[in-house]
Amino acid sequence: MTSSPSKPTRELLFPELSDSIESRIAWFQHMQKNQPLRFRPEYNLWEVFRYDDVQHVLKNPNDFSVTNKTHMGLPFSFGRADIPDHRYLRGFVARSFQPGSIEKLAPEFTAMVDSLLEPARTSGKMEMLGELCYPIMERAVAHMFGLRIPGADRFREWSDQMFGQLIGVRSPDHADVVDLFEDQLNERKRNPSDDLMSELLAERRKDGRLAEEKIVHMCLDLATAGNAPLALMLAYAFDRFCRDPGLFQAVRRDPSLIPGVIEEILRYDFSWFNLWRTARHGTVLGGHEIKAGQYVVVWDSSANFDEKHFPQADRFDIRRSPNPHLTFGQGMYICLGLPLVRVLGRIVLERIVATFSDLRSNPESPMQTLDQMKDYIVSLDVVLTPSPVAVP
Repeated sequence: MTSSPSKPTRELLFPELSDSIESRIAWFQHMQKNQPLRFRPEYNLWEVFRYDDVQHVLKNPNDFSVTNKTHMGLPFSFGRADIPDHRYLRGFVARSFQPGSIEKLAPEFTAMVDSLLEPARTSGKMEMLGELCYPIMERAVAHMFGLRIPGADRFREWSDQMFGQLIGVRSPDHADVVDLFEDQLNERKRNPSDDLMSELLAERRKDGRLAEEKIVHMCLDLATAGNAPLALMLAYAFDRFCRDPGLFQAVRRDPSLIPGVIEEILRYDFSWFNLWRTARHGTVLGGHEIKAGQYVVVWDSSANFDEKHFPQADRFDIRRSPNPHLTFGQGMYICLGLPLVRVLGRIVLERIVATFSDLRSNPESPMQTLDQMKDYIVSLDVVLTPSPVAVP
């Protein structure tokens, strides 16, 4: 008697990832050359390693579904809504995440960042995630959507919870935050205001498809979209600045390098990322037959080291151009918060190099990471030297 495949989990893929980025890149490139599609019969699962194949899966949601992938306990995610619902629901909020819409808020975001950096100008120290990365996102989200968040610590807890579930290192527990947003929804029903939740309630009165529960879950998704990715991207940037003072000084001299720093960090340092799909029907990918219902795991982190698209892919190069990395997806399911990560991340780095002349790790407080994932930075204490005159 043949046993049925085990239910796959995200954790099953992590053991093959070395803690060394260099070893990880070598493994990705070995798989691209020797086994670009690998079938794991014990899990009824395919792994995809080459850029072109990864891109094909991400760009073809009619063939590879996001809705039947492994259940992660999330109450709602734009990344899990099937095509009609995804287009319908994303249409309400997509304009808020357009780069142009976010760029218009740059003056407000800059003032927020400067306010958060001010204590460090006096103390010369800062824990970058808890005192800067998550607080700036909490303020930005509250400003953009009018969602009331009871403190940066709670906001960070929810953001880490959501992102940690997506990457398989946290268990679901959303009752607290769902209750909070349900209370805010009831307030908006009694007293509408000029904010996202009130707009969605007004839309519900015109179109019954938008259930109140879905409004709450959409707001939860939006409130945490991009938060942990932004915090991690900035943490990787600050860690690189600490390890390579020359990089920090180069960016100080020429802040126009900052967008390239962000894109290369997204390509290079998120080297543990993968996205899950399920084959809707039988199809052929890379010369292999994939059957309906089989899981398809695309290693977008592997695709980002495909020499066909990234010459000298193992080299960290902030001047790399073009840099068509696939971190956080591509096509209609690309991460909704990615434009916010880019714009707000750029503003944070611009203000850091304008405000401080030196940034070093704090020898009294080493960097902390998750035990189950060494790439996930949770604490980064730095010592900062204020510039004699802050650059406006």
